[in-house]
Formats: sequence, C-alpha cells, structure tokens
Amino acid sequence: MAAERSLTNWLRPSTRIAAGVAEPARQRRRRHRLAPAGLVGLAIVAGLVLVALVGPLVVGTDPAKQNLLARLAPPVWAGGSFAHPLGTDGLGRDLLARIVAGARVSLLVGVVATLVAGVAGVLLGAIAGYARGAADRVVTYLADVQLAVPFVVFAIALVAVTNGASLTNVILVLAFTGWVGYARIVRLQALSLRTAPFIEAARVIGASRSRIILRHLLPNMAGPILVVASQQVAAMILFEAALSYLGLGVPDTTVTWGSMVAQGQEVLMTAWWVATLPGIAIALTVLGFNLLGDWLGDILAGR
Repeated sequence: MAAERSLTNWLRPSTRIAAGVAEPARQRRRRHRLAPAGLVGLAIVAGLVLVALVGPLVVGTDPAKQNLLARLAPPVWAGGSFAHPLGTDGLGRDLLARIVAGARVSLLVGVVATLVAGVAGVLLGAIAGYARGAADRVVTYLADVQLAVPFVVFAIALVAVTNGASLTNVILVLAFTGWVGYARIVRLQALSLRTAPFIEAARVIGASRSRIILRHLLPNMAGPILVVASQQVAAMILFEAALSYLGLGVPDTTVTWGSMVAQGQEVLMTAWWVATLPGIAIALTVLGFNLLGDWLGDILAGR
C-alpha cells in the first residue's frame, strides 16, 4: 500500500503537468468553435439554405408576376406597403419573391460548380503531386494556360459557340475556372506527403498508385480541401452574379441576383432598392461563406 501511495504521489505532478498542457488546447478548440465571426458565417449560410429551400413556399408570390400599377413601389421602411415588403421593380414584380427565387439559383450554381471544379482539381492535383514526371508537367501547364485566360473571355466564347446562355454553360464556365485552385493546393500537399512513412508503408505492401491516392493521400488532405471548397462557393456565386450582370449567365426568364442588379441600375437614382437589395444579398452571401471558410480553417489547423 505504501508503495502504491508513493507511486501515486510520484505520478500526480506529471498528471497535473499533462492536464496543464492539454487544457489550453481544449480551450483553444472551444474558442474556435465559439468564434463570433464563424458563428455569424454559419448563420448566414444556414439562412441562405433555408431561404432557398422553403422561402418560395413562405412568400407565396410569383416572382415573374407583373403589376404595372405597382411598379417601383418602395420598401415598407421607405413608405411602401406590406403587400410588397421590399418594394417592386420597373415591371411591378415583387422584389422579396425575386430575391428568394434568386437564392435558389445562386446556391445551385455555387454548390454544383464547386463540386465539379473540386473533383477535377483534386484528382488532377493529387496525380500531379504524387506521380510527378510527365503528369506533373502536363497539369502545371494546363493550370498556367487556364490562369492566362480570364473567365469572362471563356464565357463569351462559350455563349457564342452554344448560341445562348444557360445554367449548364454557367456551371461549365465556373468549373473550368475553379479547378486550378484545388489542383495547386492538393499538388503541394501531395508533394509533401508522398514520402511520408504511411505512404511508404502502403507502397511497400504493394498498394496500387490509385489506391494510395484515393485511400491514403486524399483523406489526409480533407481539411484544406474543405476550407477551399467553402470559400470557392462564395467565389462561384459572385462570378455567377457577374456573368448574369453582363448577360452571359442564365436566360432572362430565370431570376438571378446579378440580372436584378443589372435591371435595377437603370432606375438607380429614383428607385435605389431595385439594385441595392439584391446587391446586399450577394454581399451577405459571399461574406457568410468566407467567414465560414476562415472558421473551418482555424478549427482544422488548431491555431
């Protein structure tokens, strides 16, 4: 018993030291999880998803319905009526219904384009970084060529070839311009991990190159990929709005925030809300995804 007590007393300071070392790490993780900026970003993104999913059912107004007698009606806080809480545009269409409908298009384009670009960029970057040699040179060359071509130029060319704008064309343009960011980050990660002990062990036991990439490399890059993806969604939404503003996005019959801003600039001096309110929706969405991406980066990095 005395020996046990002696051993217990000898271990107790070490336990306190270990607890003292571990406690700041737990506090740091808790601080990151409760970071105000991250929670704000999460709330904005969650609100956007909620609006896109159930917003049209709650609003119940057709975003394409015109009422010329109520054209350019101001929002409620500027003297308008609750029949059109956010006012109307130049054709008397309800701005609240159109902003809600535009959220669906923005979220759809942002998520799908990010997924397509992410799959292509991650696979190409992993192959280039792990295989090296000719594969690395080809992927690096393609990335350099893509970076030399502005996405607007590619969008104009694609619209000219396909004789019109469409949702598929927008996604293709954004995916084509977005894969490079993933590829460059994943390539650098693969270069540093290809000589790691667990990769060498997998190679020694005879694992194929594709198995090593898919089962060992990519799971260890999930953190950086997730952070890039969350921020890429914001960039895709912003680019979609820019293309729609230029008339290179989805057809005119589809409601988008970018096209609403373009239509509202004609009456900006007399009806500022027509262009300003969808512009605020774009800014808040981009801010939310960027804050969410920074928050995830801090949590996964443990800074």
